[in-house]
Amino acid sequence: MVYRFRLVGAGREPFFRDFELKHDQTFFDFHTIILKELEYDGNQMASFFLADNKWEKGIEINLFDMAEDTFNPVITMEKTQLCELLSEEKQRLLYQFDFFSDRAFFIDLVSITNPVKDAVYPRCSSGKGTPPEQIIIDDPELPGL
Repeated sequence: MVYRFRLVGAGREPFFRDFELKHDQTFFDFHTIILKELEYDGNQMASFFLADNKWEKGIEINLFDMAEDTFNPVITMEKTQLCELLSEEKQRLLYQFDFFSDRAFFIDLVSITNPVKDAVYPRCSSGKGTPPEQIIIDDPELPGL
């Protein structure tokens, strides 16, 4: 099965991207195609969060396992397939891409369909607008930035 997601940015200008991934691809695969499509730096922290209908954060899917507590396992992007946490249309995710300014993209699981013959996944299937800057530097101590 193929999951089609719509990623939307909150901002002044309309911005969205549609991504398609196979159900057994990982959250890391999703993270990687987002970075590639938006031309973001892969050295920045990022996390996915399952979200409810009001966009409240739920379970976090981390880029890395940085937990020191071995009793509470961390869910990591690389080890978690999409189908392990997502199974029906209309499920929501937040993709936090800027931890310093607490900014995230809103993601809806729009549809679950059969793969297109000869298509390569993951892929960005459509989009509109210019993505926001990955990191906002808003420090009065750094003039000109």
